Amino acid sequence: MTRAPRRLGRILARCLAVAALAFIVWITPLRDRCWDPLASASTRVAVSRDEAGCVLHLDTGDVRISAGECAPLKCEPGIASTFAHARLGVLAALLALYGLGTLAWAARWRALLGFAGVELPLSQVWRISIEAQAGGVLLPGGIGGDALRVAAVLGRPMRPGEARSSAAIVVASVLLDRAVGLALIATVAAVLGIASGGIGAGPSAAMLGAVPAAVVVGLLVMRRAPPSRTHQLSQGRLGRLLGPVLAYVRDPRAPGAIALASAFSVVVAATQFGVVRGLVLALGATPTQEKWVYVGTAMAFIVAAIPAFPGAWGRS
Repeated sequence: MTRAPRRLGRILARCLAVAALAFIVWITPLRDRCWDPLASASTRVAVSRDEAGCVLHLDTGDVRISAGECAPLKCEPGIASTFAHARLGVLAALLALYGLGTLAWAARWRALLGFAGVELPLSQVWRISIEAQAGGVLLPGGIGGDALRVAAVLGRPMRPGEARSSAAIVVASVLLDRAVGLALIATVAAVLGIASGGIGAGPSAAMLGAVPAAVVVGLLVMRRAPPSRTHQLSQGRLGRLLGPVLAYVRDPRAPGAIALASAFSVVVAATQFGVVRGLVLALGATPTQEKWVYVGTAMAFIVAAIPAFPGAWGRS
């Protein structure tokens, strides 16, 4: 790849990251959104509070009302009021914890890439992962961010004497990284849900258990399928992609690489759930049921993997 396309790719990745952050800022209300529950029509407006009462930010201008008139309003908190009572020290610690989680995520993918013969420094894999995560906020589901990861690895500058990576192998590593991640997210969520006393033998447990079960069964089928079947899948135009993927999974070293990736994935899942639970604590919220802190988060990650919505919308 020439220098100009590489520079264009870096510029595009940074533009996607900025656009993703702008999108998050745009959909997040700064002020409280309040309404009169007794009104016959919608009265939802942005509201600012102070000791004297409230200020309604109407299209026609700001209107001040007394504290007594403000009290009956139903409100959804905005960023300003939410962070006004937040524990900033806890939030700073959670930010550091989240950073460690992204590093473990990058290490998981690096283990799968290294097994496939793609040797990259952890810092570079981490940078690619973060840029892809930011781009995935705008692109459909988590698949859009995965496409950015593949493009970044294939388009990286090559060292002298280094062979160019196979696109199919890189795609296989990304797909396996996603599968292992979702499987461990669901597993850890189920464990935490049971530990909190909220999950029994119900739909939530069945759905969470189905994810790791499907991943394990799929890997076993690909590894142990008769050679005649795998040979058929490796033929034709589709075989150009499936052939390297099957070779990747059926390699004798694959179980060790997947086991290492799974170990990193446990760390990733633990940090993600720890950050979510910590945010609930830091912002002074009280969950209706403790299990939904973990089960709801796991469901959000599973839904975000469906390429039907932009990443942030799918999780919301």
